[in-house]
Amino acid sequence: MEEKKGSKALNFVVGTVVIILVIAGLVSIIGSVAGKIGSSSKKSQNFEEYESFIRPVIMNDPNTFDDVSKANPEQLIAISVWSILQNNPEPDQYEYSDGDMLIPQKEVEQSFKKLFGNDIKIVHTTVDGGGIEFKYSEKKKCYVIPITGITPIYTPKVIRAEEKSGSVTLTVGYLASEDWVMDENGKMTQPEPSKYMKVTLRSNSDGTYYISALQSTDQTEIVTAKK
Repeated sequence: MEEKKGSKALNFVVGTVVIILVIAGLVSIIGSVAGKIGSSSKKSQNFEEYESFIRPVIMNDPNTFDDVSKANPEQLIAISVWSILQNNPEPDQYEYSDGDMLIPQKEVEQSFKKLFGNDIKIVHTTVDGGGIEFKYSEKKKCYVIPITGITPIYTPKVIRAEEKSGSVTLTVGYLASEDWVMDENGKMTQPEPSKYMKVTLRSNSDGTYYISALQSTDQTEIVTAKK
């Protein structure tokens, strides 16, 4: 019995490394490039924190929404699951079955609330995780995550942050994963954003933020922001 468990554990470790590193590897490259381009100012540090927080949203490229209550609920669930995965969970943190990782629905709910606030009720269901299926098990009260590699569609680059009382509006460039290239010195070169969006964060009672809106933005606004 121990040998079988060990074999499954090994599959879990190897599989998890694949699915996480495809994401985390690109994120690490972006972080390194941003560190060289940016400064050590508080503003730069805040931008990095914003990018980390909204990354699971941008990487999934969901439909736009003026209010999170009007967003596609299945897309919000998929984003919440990816938020857990991108944090590179320990291989023994979850149960696993037939090579698949089982994430408890309670943890997905926590991730959901952290990202999208406390006013939206999550209705658990099987969702498309951007090329792979996150199957919901009513019986086990968990999401079944297949162990496979996948590259995020986009990663975020915050161009501007407008702070107002109780909210922050981010102008965000979408960096396409396929557009990153290696120069002759073996260093990754950051591409120009494929498109831009506005992400509105609203404050919770405890001072933290949640994502309340995702909207298109006019290209002329970006030119002004980058000056």
